[in-house]
Amino acid sequence: MNEKYNVRDLFLSLVQIDSHSLQEGEMAARCKAELESLGLQVTVDKAGEALNGQTGNLIAKLPGEPNMPKVLLAAHMDTVRPGESVNPRVDENGVVWSDGKTVLGADDKAGITAILLALQEIQQQQLPHGDIQVVFTIAEEIGLQGAKQLREAQLDAHFGLSLDSGGALGTIAVAGPGQAKFEVTVTGVRAHAGVAPERGVSAIKVAAQAVASMPHGRIDEETTANIGSFVGEAPTNVVADKVTIIGEARSRNPEKRERILEKIEQAFAQAAQAAGAKADFTQTLMYEGFDFPADAPLRKRIEKALHDSGFTPNPQKVGGGSDANVIQTLGVPILNIGLGYEDIHSTNEHIALANIEHAAQVAVRFCTLPWDVA
Repeated sequence: MNEKYNVRDLFLSLVQIDSHSLQEGEMAARCKAELESLGLQVTVDKAGEALNGQTGNLIAKLPGEPNMPKVLLAAHMDTVRPGESVNPRVDENGVVWSDGKTVLGADDKAGITAILLALQEIQQQQLPHGDIQVVFTIAEEIGLQGAKQLREAQLDAHFGLSLDSGGALGTIAVAGPGQAKFEVTVTGVRAHAGVAPERGVSAIKVAAQAVASMPHGRIDEETTANIGSFVGEAPTNVVADKVTIIGEARSRNPEKRERILEKIEQAFAQAAQAAGAKADFTQTLMYEGFDFPADAPLRKRIEKALHDSGFTPNPQKVGGGSDANVIQTLGVPILNIGLGYEDIHSTNEHIALANIEHAAQVAVRFCTLPWDVA
């Protein structure tokens, strides 16, 4: 898997392109050029305009044989901070690191590299395949915002493979939770804390009592809840009358997630009512969950691609979300596989170049398998 692309040169060049969320313009231009050089037809959607970013999502297509399955390959172009001026180095074992001042950006430029390598291999070897659609999204790291701008009419595939997960090669995220975020504004009564504190109602105290009584942390094997932000600011001589709480609830069971949210809302309502305060609760569904059983056609296809590439499938139920959560709601069944990167979202992030090559081999096999993979 070589000639045009060398995995080392391609990956190192991609991680050196700055592409924080909503600042993926240069990265998108490079990816568009690479995809077009491989014979794909590329369009840029309106996600950038909707999100006030530099570019939209890239949606590309390589036409194939009509009697073979249509497949989709997905990855995202943005990175978390600090990700500017990445200075990669390759150690004696072929593992790539940053210089310790930034993230590396293997999440998810390793996925993009693997997809480009796979497309090159398919073209060079003239391997039979159905239509291959490639989706490179923006703004994944800030809540899957780019993927949420995709529309069902833009996607056309029977099976999808997302290359955007940690874990060793062989890992498949076969089940994951839906996530809802909530925000609560607690309004109390402002008063002088030294002269007349009894005239006030502390929003901070009310909110603290509610947080202490609400479900929190690991609820059960498939359900969690968390507070991410608790903000109530006032001078020490003022009974604070305003607090804003932001949190989330996740579960692979939508009914459990809704019950947890009801209990959280109830905890704030009860604490506010008892103190003579007010609690305004809102929730937003960020993405739905998924669960693919062992006999699901997509799961069988991915496991076959892994097995044929020399890896033992390792299905996992995960707690996080990715673009795959959004894409699967648009009519394309899609699962995430591990690429072998480690310590993502940190300045210790690293990945072996061999893992990227192996992921590309899996993607090649995924794209070229016939309908019947039994």
